[in-house]
Amino acid sequence: MPYRLDVSQGDWPAEELRKGVEGLLAEAMVLTLATAGHEHGPHANLAFFAYDDDLVLYFVSERATRHSHHLAEEARAAATVFLPPPVFGEQLRGLQLAGRAGEAWGRQAESAFAAYQGRYPSFGQDAEVRRQFLAGAGAAALYRFQVEELTAVDEPHFGRRNYLRASVVR
Repeated sequence: MPYRLDVSQGDWPAEELRKGVEGLLAEAMVLTLATAGHEHGPHANLAFFAYDDDLVLYFVSERATRHSHHLAEEARAAATVFLPPPVFGEQLRGLQLAGRAGEAWGRQAESAFAAYQGRYPSFGQDAEVRRQFLAGAGAAALYRFQVEELTAVDEPHFGRRNYLRASVVR
């Protein structure tokens, strides 16, 4: 069963919010991932991403990066996805996301690979590269970010400064 959104405030229809969230994800290509670690403190990283029908976002990263080390310590993470506004401070469109993230293994890696290649068809065309990603054998890995909560702002669709919050129910 696909996810549903539990809208925590206001009377905005959850299905309309869901369509808005998926529309924003479809238009954006890069997310900002925020992580924190015990030794090096907070960190933000940009990554190309893909997503699936269960509101799981996928990205590729080197295992040696700071955010990858953070995710190995602590799976809690936050992310933003946004579209540049046409005018400063007007027509804002974006998502603030909170959830759990980490390296994808097994079936999760297969889902991550399929979603990522579906969005970026040139990704992983080489059979050996595909094998390494699915086996977790290379320097880079597939990661998954399972969204648990979100805040959406889409002024053209939801109105000015209307921040819609929801929990993701699976």
